[in-house]
Amino acid sequence: RLLAIDSSLVRLPNSPDIVQAFGVIAVSNQTGVTGTEYPQARISVLYDVLNRIGLDARLEPSTVGEVDLAFDHFTHFAKRDVTLVDRGFTGYGLLAHFIQANQDVVARCSSGSFLAAQELFRLNRAGHSKRVRLWAPADQRATLLALGLPLQIVVRFVSLRLSTGELEVLVTTLLDE
Repeated sequence: RLLAIDSSLVRLPNSPDIVQAFGVIAVSNQTGVTGTEYPQARISVLYDVLNRIGLDARLEPSTVGEVDLAFDHFTHFAKRDVTLVDRGFTGYGLLAHFIQANQDVVARCSSGSFLAAQELFRLNRAGHSKRVRLWAPADQRATLLALGLPLQIVVRFVSLRLSTGELEVLVTTLLDE
């Protein structure tokens, strides 16, 4: 299966029960806090892209991060699934989690993410692919060890040109070109 995970923030109806369950966020603008508050949640969905169906959805307070919610979807993966994720998910911890779970992922990289991605963005050429060994960032090592995740992983970075002319850099656990 070809799967995808994404999340979004959702404004909720303002009722006491919903406020108690999800909390509120304060609205602010260029001059500061406006005094308006409303309940907000984060929804995360695991989607089967080819069959166009949702496999799992989570609705949590907006203070829960999208990467944390992505971990909850892992129980729905099957052998040989490939999961697509966007830039906000691309970090060492999630990649290590996919590798530890023997699952494959393809993730978009931002131009400020991994050093290997930054190099491919600077090169500004499509069609480049390279295997890279990544080490866990020092500030994440204790957490990763506690979760039983590896402190070094091997991934592949790939550059491609979109029809818009924009260069895209992907990181993947699929190591065979």
